[in-house]
Amino acid sequence: MTITVTNQKPAVLDAVHTIPCTGGYDPMSALQRAIVDPLLQPLAPNTAAVIADDSGHDISRDVPDLIMSCLGEQVNVQAERTVKEILGQTLVNFDPGTPLPVGEVFAAQAGQQNRMPAPSPRVIYTVQNDVIPAAKGLLAGSSDESGFFASVAYTFHPDTLGFWFQSSAAFDDFKVWLAQQTQILAAAVPADTAKLLTDFTTLSLKQLTESLLIRKDDTDGNDEHSFARLIVHLLMSYVRQQRTQAQTGSTAAAGVMPFTVGELFCPRSLVLVNVEAHARATSAKIAGEWAIINQSLSSPVKVVSHRNLSRLTSLPRAAARAAAMGAQQKPGMPGSRSAQVKFRKQPPGRIDLYKDITRVLRRMGKVNRSQNVYRTTKTTFLKANRRDPHDFNKPGRITSVSYMPDIHIYIDTSGSISEANYQEAVMMLIRIAKKLNVNLYFNSFSHILSQESLLKVEGKSVGQIWKEFRRVPKVTGGTQFKQVWDYINASTRRKRQLSLMITDFEWSPPSTRMEHPKNLYYAPCSAMDWSSMVDSAKSYADAMQHIDPSIRQKLLGMVI
Repeated sequence: MTITVTNQKPAVLDAVHTIPCTGGYDPMSALQRAIVDPLLQPLAPNTAAVIADDSGHDISRDVPDLIMSCLGEQVNVQAERTVKEILGQTLVNFDPGTPLPVGEVFAAQAGQQNRMPAPSPRVIYTVQNDVIPAAKGLLAGSSDESGFFASVAYTFHPDTLGFWFQSSAAFDDFKVWLAQQTQILAAAVPADTAKLLTDFTTLSLKQLTESLLIRKDDTDGNDEHSFARLIVHLLMSYVRQQRTQAQTGSTAAAGVMPFTVGELFCPRSLVLVNVEAHARATSAKIAGEWAIINQSLSSPVKVVSHRNLSRLTSLPRAAARAAAMGAQQKPGMPGSRSAQVKFRKQPPGRIDLYKDITRVLRRMGKVNRSQNVYRTTKTTFLKANRRDPHDFNKPGRITSVSYMPDIHIYIDTSGSISEANYQEAVMMLIRIAKKLNVNLYFNSFSHILSQESLLKVEGKSVGQIWKEFRRVPKVTGGTQFKQVWDYINASTRRKRQLSLMITDFEWSPPSTRMEHPKNLYYAPCSAMDWSSMVDSAKSYADAMQHIDPSIRQKLLGMVI
């Protein structure tokens, strides 16, 4: 869709909002004022700004719905493209070609403002080169808060609402102000909220961050003067006050970090950031801190108390102490070929998939032990010849045994996969396994995941192996990839396996960032229309850009 914008004053979005603590909770009104209204502000007075589609129809009234379509649980690729084109023509600092989702519009705006290219397979942001220098620049006054916010957002992409404070002393100043506001509101604030606000004033921000859970879901904590509403309202009011003081010559000591639009207007968690601590800490410590935050945000278990403060990272930190984990593993760096790959015009054959699988196995390297045994034989004079051990002129042979990563197959058996599709896919896998001479781990999945099975290949015919496959229970129902991601990520052993998902790609990824298993690859289900398969794979790859930009490289047998 081609968008045309006329008579619109180029805007800069401001994330500071003050949703009232009284009455019904209406985050949509705040979104309208903070995002939609600036996009429709006319350049010439008494004449409305117009946003029209390629047919000339005025879609200005549709902008809120289009934005909300980009904030759902699943990625809406068409809405993302349309809104990005609108933002590219209406904002001063926005690149419509950014790979960041619309939900991270404030991060994209801050990055463009500071001339920072968007993160991609070829542009990697790090703590050492980006976060620490930005923190030092903010403290020294040589750069503004947008540079620090963009560096943290581009490096870690947390799905939360953040507030930065210049130092622990600046946070203490906020707590003094908060105590004063609490006294003013004492008559109207419920007892539970008053207790939580008092507990909040006991927090210390001497470390890198302090993080809290304030809602279980979007419907929780929305009552009048609830803690979730009141603490965000007071934080925003304090930031606005700091900005007013900065206009008189003083330096702002606090600011907002709107990592995602959804969390900005209805936050489930808060992360308070100490800029000075970030400027002085080591790269490993900062990376570990934000890794724990992201791990906590993606955890399905979140306990929110209405009587006691709930810390976001308490469970992961306790688990880390119990396991004596000194450092967090860094996620693998994505490749740089994702934007260059082309899809095959014909379905892959057994040899094509075999080549792709062996290529991936070689890249993964060897492991200590697995079902994938690799034997090599070489001649050497260090060992006597077996047939003529007394002849020193004849070399012997040494057989070395090494182990490649295990192969774990996840076959999509949802309702869109017919029995013929399933059988064809399994038979191709059996032939590949025979050629590799490797045992396979196997699960079927739909909206549920079957029990794991080990299917032994060595010394068996294709027919015998197929009979073993037939004995494995096959689940049916809808399609859900995320359960496979969670199943792999839950086990260190499975993380080291080569995981291969056989599917028709009929699934939409979540709009929020998730941890995609590093060694999970995809292959097309057999005996299906190839053009439809390619279209589905392209849509899936487009929708996965915010989760794994290198996803196209992981479509085995589909790209060249």
